[in-house]
Amino acid sequence: MAIRNWRQNVKIEKSHRKALWRWIWVVFFAIAFAWVESSVVVYLREIYFEGSFYFPIVLEWKDGKLLVDNLMRIEFGREIATILMLVAVGCAAGRHALQRFCFFMIAFGVWDIFYYIWLWVMVRWPESLMTWDLLFFVPLPWVGPVITPVLIALAMAIAGSLIIYYDETHGIRQWRWFDWVVEMTCALLMIIAFCWDWKNIMQIADIGERNGIPVVFAWWLYLPAFLFAAAYFVVRLRQMVIANRDQLQAVDYA
Repeated sequence: MAIRNWRQNVKIEKSHRKALWRWIWVVFFAIAFAWVESSVVVYLREIYFEGSFYFPIVLEWKDGKLLVDNLMRIEFGREIATILMLVAVGCAAGRHALQRFCFFMIAFGVWDIFYYIWLWVMVRWPESLMTWDLLFFVPLPWVGPVITPVLIALAMAIAGSLIIYYDETHGIRQWRWFDWVVEMTCALLMIIAFCWDWKNIMQIADIGERNGIPVVFAWWLYLPAFLFAAAYFVVRLRQMVIANRDQLQAVDYA
């Protein structure tokens, strides 16, 4: 019995070390990929905006329709391919569906944070965490102060790491469908906050003047969704850790 328990403990320890190395390699990839992404953005700014990172973005309208050139179509594809690459890394690193999603969150979070770090290293931009940035352009322009995507990225990296840690050490993965609905709803609300001013950013001429320069971010939508998602995650993770501990104690007493 003692030998079997020792072998089981050795096997678990090896599994933990492998998980740690997978985490390290995902982080390394995200940091390196962020440099590539930052470099591409610097090149695109030179092509489209003469090196400027400021609004308004350059758009051309004709007869009420947005003219999309080939370079912009390529940019749409690049943004989609970027997400797919991060998803692929998560799928390759995780042992099961939950871990794959968590490794994707870690890759995305670290990549996004270092994207801004490398941009600052390259061109000293952004000047502050409140500097406006164009985050994505698919399917609508996502715009917000730099601190808003950084907070989400930090939360994603931490949440993904915690879930993988407790999954590897305690086998905790009792995430309910309701938990996913809550978190994804909050994520959708934050996306809406980023896209809230899309008509102004794209300078659609209907009612009022639209100069393409962001003025007010939808904090009233972003902050409640972000804080609720973070608090809900902490509460649910704590509940699962306590439930798992009580279950193990019950087995020991039996």
